[in-house]
Amino acid sequence: MRSLIALVIAAAALGGCRGEPSRLPPVHLNPNMDTQAKYKAYGHSNLFQDGRTMREPPANTVQYGLGKVDDEVYRGQDEFGNFISRFPMPLDKKLLDRGQERYDIFCAPCHDKSGNGKGMVAQRPGLVPPPTFIDPADANGRRIIEMPVGEIYNTITNGKNTMPAYRSQIPTEDRWAIVAYVRALQRGQNARLSDVPADQQGSLK
Repeated sequence: MRSLIALVIAAAALGGCRGEPSRLPPVHLNPNMDTQAKYKAYGHSNLFQDGRTMREPPANTVQYGLGKVDDEVYRGQDEFGNFISRFPMPLDKKLLDRGQERYDIFCAPCHDKSGNGKGMVAQRPGLVPPPTFIDPADANGRRIIEMPVGEIYNTITNGKNTMPAYRSQIPTEDRWAIVAYVRALQRGQNARLSDVPADQQGSLK
């Protein structure tokens, strides 16, 4: 009986506090580490000589998971610094479709959808600000056909002449997808009858 009375009194006491104004801070039932002493961005610190809480990372460190140690994938080069001639990932339709999509967005305005270097920007060079505009390369020409895939990837990554670098706009895998699609364009624009399966050649003769 006494337990029941105590429970009723406690409930009444708590219920009577609901909605009552108070100048005291609310009770934090589970503080954990919410109110721990810690540095905040752009705050002041007496520990460091420059007084800043935000610190520069140690020299030559790389954020965990972002170490680009595979030269073939990230730089298009082998261990000796030579541009690679083979793709560092499997080629499939999904990669080519992605390459076509990215090529049409980033490359076709200058290089044209066929890769001949006569895109809309190339037809209106007066609209391009200095430095002096240089005609886009014909991706189907012999020079680029004979160029290693790693060098094409490097050009997309770092730019060349008035072509800007796309490393900050196009992810690594998408750059390789574009290279794969450029190779497909070259094959299509320079196709021979012998490239067509024998059972389908009759309609082309």
